[in-house]
Amino acid sequence: MEKYRKMKRVPIRRRLMFLVLLTTIITAISVMAISITSMVKIKEESEETLTFHLKQNIKSLVEQKALNTDLKLEHYENYIIFITDYIQDMYKNASELIKTGKYIDAPRPSTPKGVFAMSGILAFENMKPKDVYDEIMFFSHLENAWKPIAEENDGLIDTVYLGTRNGFLPSYDKYSYLTAVADQNKYLYYNYYESEWYKKGMKQDGLFYTGLYKDSQGRGLTITIGKGFNDAKGVRQGVNCADFNLTGLYDEMININFGIGTTSFAFSSEGKLISPDANELDLNKIGLSKDEISSIVKEKNGILEKEDSYYVHAKVKRVGWTICARVPKKIVLESVSVMEETMRISIISTIVGLAIITLIVILIAERLTKSITRPMEQLGDDMNVIGQGNLEHKAAILRNDEVGDVAMQLNAMVEKLKSVNVSLKNTQQHAQMMTELAIKDTLTGVRNRTAYNNEAGKLDLSIKNGSAEFGIVMVDMNYLKRTNDIYGHEHGDIAIKKLCEIVCNVFAHSPVFRVGGDEFIVILRNKDLNNADKLIFTLKEHLLSLESNTELEPWEKVSAAIGYAKFDKDVDKTIESVFKRADEAMYSCKKDMKAVRNE
Repeated sequence: MEKYRKMKRVPIRRRLMFLVLLTTIITAISVMAISITSMVKIKEESEETLTFHLKQNIKSLVEQKALNTDLKLEHYENYIIFITDYIQDMYKNASELIKTGKYIDAPRPSTPKGVFAMSGILAFENMKPKDVYDEIMFFSHLENAWKPIAEENDGLIDTVYLGTRNGFLPSYDKYSYLTAVADQNKYLYYNYYESEWYKKGMKQDGLFYTGLYKDSQGRGLTITIGKGFNDAKGVRQGVNCADFNLTGLYDEMININFGIGTTSFAFSSEGKLISPDANELDLNKIGLSKDEISSIVKEKNGILEKEDSYYVHAKVKRVGWTICARVPKKIVLESVSVMEETMRISIISTIVGLAIITLIVILIAERLTKSITRPMEQLGDDMNVIGQGNLEHKAAILRNDEVGDVAMQLNAMVEKLKSVNVSLKNTQQHAQMMTELAIKDTLTGVRNRTAYNNEAGKLDLSIKNGSAEFGIVMVDMNYLKRTNDIYGHEHGDIAIKKLCEIVCNVFAHSPVFRVGGDEFIVILRNKDLNNADKLIFTLKEHLLSLESNTELEPWEKVSAAIGYAKFDKDVDKTIESVFKRADEAMYSCKKDMKAVRNE
């Protein structure tokens, strides 16, 4: 008894309060640690996933801008090709055209403002019109081809013209600016023999581009596209050109906006900034060194990551330009930042809630030890279940008191965590949707050039590891331009979709890609690969049946050249090799079709 009396007295109430308080603190710390660990893990995984998908979406958009620009330039090239072919056809009936031609005047200051007119000038001041009289009469017939093209593309095509080896330069342009110059004679003679466009056109076959320049008449950023032409004997007689105003194309090309702080620009193949404005962008303002610009220009497509920004770039193949978008990292991680704020609030709320719980336990433990034991045990069990990751579990609210308040706050915290999870899931779904849109052709609904490039990369890997077995079918529509010119582009789109539907129906087990305005690629595998010849024959028969169907509209009678090549492991080291053989087969088919139709 004496020994007992000497022991330090600890009342049961105080001991129970201590035990309750200790239990509460331990439980709270455990739940908070598990919650914080879970939220940090979710945040890290979310940041990694969002960054990957958003970077890919930005990259796909910039690559699509580059592809669209390339397609626009291809469309411009078609005008030059058409006019050049038209000129060479004229040489087949040169003598008759000379007899029936009309005299082309020099540019006149009296030409009304904004009116197109055909005119002709001489290479040297000492030349006389009689020296090139036959050419003047001959090329006067070219107005039939120039006029609809120039007037239809007013604002895009500044002028169409050609220069002959004999010194005659006819053109179709608006000459009202002559009224504003003092020395009009300088517009009557022009030694174009030393011009970049003439030298290129006389020296090389095929299309050519000049460097970018700012039009001397203040019409904006301009590029010249041209092609040399030959007479009926195959002798090079001159160069056919058109000056294209690229201001609108430039604005469309760099129209890339992913949020505040996004900037976009373009580099030439030499690494110089392209700008239609007089005040070009300052290299210091875009945040790239000369070495970094040189590296970007040399690469095809890619992403350069710097401390605070991503520089996403893609190449415009035809002219070697590089489109580049600077996207601040804070935009890419904006969703993650929102989630971090939500997590911060949740943690603070949890800490505050736990502090309130502790205070309440201290104040009421002495009087309510028995009544609080069971609810606290239940609350501890609920917190453990939720802390283990079961966010569907609800804390039981046994009665309306402080313990019930804690349970409600815990449920509110769980709801916030569930909301964060739903937000993450929606973001991932959005990223997936953007990825699907980036690889889908908007007109036909089939896969686009980007999707084909991705598939080609996979096939190249299968070729390297020896598991490749596939074939490529090239389908190139005939007479699309004729349909567009005669019936309008809306009927041309109907023809494209009609051909796409037929190709998809025939090759029902193979992916179909639209890689150009009128060009489709089918990658054959398995069943379709084994029946390739039969399927191609079916496709040709189907197309032939359309031509003889009198119930169809002209634009519904689609025609196409078809080429096929099967992967040969002894010959082909990359998919590009198979593609080239299929492409050659398609062009051979197109040539044969033209021969049959005497075109």
